Amino acid sequence: MEPKDIAYAVGIFLTFAIGVWNLVQNYRNTRRTNFINTVTSQRVKWIEQLRQDISTFSGLTYTWSASNMEGKPQEPEMVREIDRLRHVIRLRLNPRGKHDSRIETLLEEIPKYTDPGQSAKLAAALTDLTTTTQLLLTEEWEKVKKESEYGNLQSGNG
Repeated sequence: MEPKDIAYAVGIFLTFAIGVWNLVQNYRNTRRTNFINTVTSQRVKWIEQLRQDISTFSGLTYTWSASNMEGKPQEPEMVREIDRLRHVIRLRLNPRGKHDSRIETLLEEIPKYTDPGQSAKLAAALTDLTTTTQLLLTEEWEKVKKESEYGNLQSGNG
């Protein structure tokens, strides 16, 4: 075998090896990108769903309390929906998260303030719930932005 044949063989082998290496790297990068995109889109859905659930819970609780719904035909359905939302919201939260824990505490406290005589406490608790939820959602949105920009998943709720 001549040196030029050896050089061609080495060149062909290196080209093949680089091609296989590129194929493997592209496959891994595509899988990682798809995974990050899936997690990020689910986190965005989680943010929106939590926002909707908290706002509906707050609105229904305030309306139920302020409208003196006791004994009215709409009361059972409204109370059922409020209770459902309390549980759904809790299931969406991270039990080890700072803001999440505060939201859970408020979800347990708020029903105690639905008596019309405690409307000031109810309003304060609902405001606290909204503010704490805003902080949680802002943190989560920042995580989404970092995931999208840098492709680095961070631990979180959604």
